[in-house]
Amino acid sequence: MDYFERPLTLLFFLPLLLILLFTYLKGALNISLVGKWDRNEKSSNDLKTEIRFFLKRTGAFLPFLSLSFVILAAAGPGAKHRFIPDETYGIDIMIALDISGSMVNSYDFLPNNRLSVSKKLLQEFIKKRESDRIGLVLFAGAAYLQSPLTSDRTALTELIAEAEDSSIDEQGTAIGDALILSTYRLKKSKATSKIIVILTDGVSNTGKLDPETASFASKAYGIKVYSIGIGKEMGQYEINYDSLRAISEQTGGTFFRAESPEDLETILKEIDHLEKDPLPSKPIELVQTYFSDYLFWVFAILLLDGIFKIWPLKEVL
Repeated sequence: MDYFERPLTLLFFLPLLLILLFTYLKGALNISLVGKWDRNEKSSNDLKTEIRFFLKRTGAFLPFLSLSFVILAAAGPGAKHRFIPDETYGIDIMIALDISGSMVNSYDFLPNNRLSVSKKLLQEFIKKRESDRIGLVLFAGAAYLQSPLTSDRTALTELIAEAEDSSIDEQGTAIGDALILSTYRLKKSKATSKIIVILTDGVSNTGKLDPETASFASKAYGIKVYSIGIGKEMGQYEINYDSLRAISEQTGGTFFRAESPEDLETILKEIDHLEKDPLPSKPIELVQTYFSDYLFWVFAILLLDGIFKIWPLKEVL
């Protein structure tokens, strides 16, 4: 349960608790059993009497418990479920993010670093793509899948937030491996448009496959690659813009240069504008109500309270 249609109704718990406290302090909850006993007769039903006293004390709280469930039911409890209708007609996106040491140790994006800026802007980009499925690949000296294609934006943003240069032990920049892994996750997609957004600040200097060869596989499956070269060309670390441009041109995508946080923000907005679903379908939000469940307990507790008032709380001898 994560949703209340009328959450302000829960404020009625405050006067209910005050009434319960007042009743307790007045001793109205401590009512002794009514009955007649022979003082000369040995008590053979002590256990039965103790049980009756316990039920008597418990029964005094049942009306308050019943009112609690009335308040909860009146608040409209439920759970929200969000569904992406007909995902095969949206756009599937794989994001490949470079988390190598140069993304953290560079000084051209001060006061932040390239990785922190990229993470923040990617999270904003993901939140805008409400009708698409998005996956995540992190790479440095090797590439690893962090999330397959999913509509769960919350999980994706959390995964991006947790990405650090220490997440991958292998040193270097394996752009080809990241590209082929992203392609593999998209090849069976039935979406009308399949794209890879790859952000890197380095030259591909390791990995099992070079970027140019990997881009042929992307093209074969109809996947466009939007490559973003982060950082200044004459900066602390070398960047092979020609290789990134060739990858994008080979697959029908676009190459971008981001020499500042402002450039990167503009680029992601442009990609967001270029890759729009021609027939966007809004996510369907369904609310599952628990009203009837709480109402059931109201009547069940009232019935139990009625039984306690007849038996065994009334002692007749």
